[in-house]
Amino acid sequence: MRIGTNPNINSTIDFSVKSHRVIIPIYIPNAEGYFVDAFNVLKVCIDSLLKTINKDTAITLISNASSKEVNDYISNLYSKRKVDKVVFNSENVGKINAIITETRASFEEFITYSDADVFFDKGWLKQTFTMFKNVPKAGFVSMNPTPYNCSHANSTILDNMFTILFKKQKTNTVCSYLDLEHFFNSVGRTKEALDKAFNGECYTVSNENYIIGAGHFCCTIRKTPTLKEIPSEQSKIVLSTSSDAGYLDIPFDKTGLWRISSPKAFVWHMGNNLERDWASQKLESLVNFKEDDFTFSILPCKNSTFKSHLIPYQFVYRTVSLLKKLNLFK
Repeated sequence: MRIGTNPNINSTIDFSVKSHRVIIPIYIPNAEGYFVDAFNVLKVCIDSLLKTINKDTAITLISNASSKEVNDYISNLYSKRKVDKVVFNSENVGKINAIITETRASFEEFITYSDADVFFDKGWLKQTFTMFKNVPKAGFVSMNPTPYNCSHANSTILDNMFTILFKKQKTNTVCSYLDLEHFFNSVGRTKEALDKAFNGECYTVSNENYIIGAGHFCCTIRKTPTLKEIPSEQSKIVLSTSSDAGYLDIPFDKTGLWRISSPKAFVWHMGNNLERDWASQKLESLVNFKEDDFTFSILPCKNSTFKSHLIPYQFVYRTVSLLKKLNLFK
């Protein structure tokens, strides 16, 4: 039976309005084998994130059946109000299912997806904001240079054939070798692959040399247009590039918005083995850093391009595939 009146009836909700959210899925089931150093990497990741955001940014941490030690750490962050939302999944639902579910549940329009092994350097947030501001067509932004990825799920290059045909640039005039080397080392790629990427050509879309193409170990998207294209069914793959493509890359590509990356690294991929001296020096450099106060909410809203509605995606996709076969771009 009910006694009395619920005090919340007809009351209004007064909550702080933010326009940007960082979502980090975490899967550290134990401290053995591949995961022996993963918890230490996670703590550096979160520490660097907390030191480099402003009050416009909210944080969601998702534990995908992680160990009790990791879950206790996440709970402690929440109890100290370091993060505003935590999710504990009793089973590993997979990276894509975790982040898409929380994206749908978020109020913020700009969403940063990050792996749990990312170091957030000073200025990454301002760089992200500035790239969206300077390129109104941008909808997918990475703070790590990706000059070798221009044609991956990137049919929007057709929006600017002038860039493709006449404004190729040598990667070594746009990017730092050390920035690319750190990423290639962190994912175990060969020096030959690094040298090929660094000595190749890339395409830029602004005077600031923003690069066409972006990866997604850490990226920021516009939520509304992307969600409209994401499959409604769950991904059946725990972790793979194919699930990333089907639930993030291709759905975003259908929006017709631009996918771009910074020519300089503002975030760093650490991998599963912490380089302690490097991490200590990086954290030390953040001690006195304070990000400026700004809000993503002032950015103009562009949910998709006109061409993305006018021209069928399959036609655009096949055209891009043909251009790749003709070696017009790679």
